[in-house]
Amino acid sequence: MNDNKSANPAAIVLLSLLGLCAIPLGLALWAVLSALAAANIALIAAPAVALLDWALSGERYPATLFASLAATGFGMLAALGTIAAFKAGIRWTAGALAWSGRIRKGRA
Repeated sequence: MNDNKSANPAAIVLLSLLGLCAIPLGLALWAVLSALAAANIALIAAPAVALLDWALSGERYPATLFASLAATGFGMLAALGTIAAFKAGIRWTAGALAWSGRIRKGRA
């Protein structure tokens, strides 16, 4: 009898499921979180961009600065949610990697 538990058909099916579903979903999760972080950085840096626009173009519209300050506030508020999402993503990724290791060793 073969005592190699990793050759279990259920383990092969679950590893196939992991390759087909979990890995692409994990990569998509981190792509979305990275995009959210980049958007937050851009929103927080909006006043600097508005001042740079004023310096380079010479046209000064006060509404631009007020809108950029509002965008900065929204970016800081959204950053709080993004940090929480990153923590949840780290927990999910660590759990998925631990589950994958258990499946590979045959301990489901």
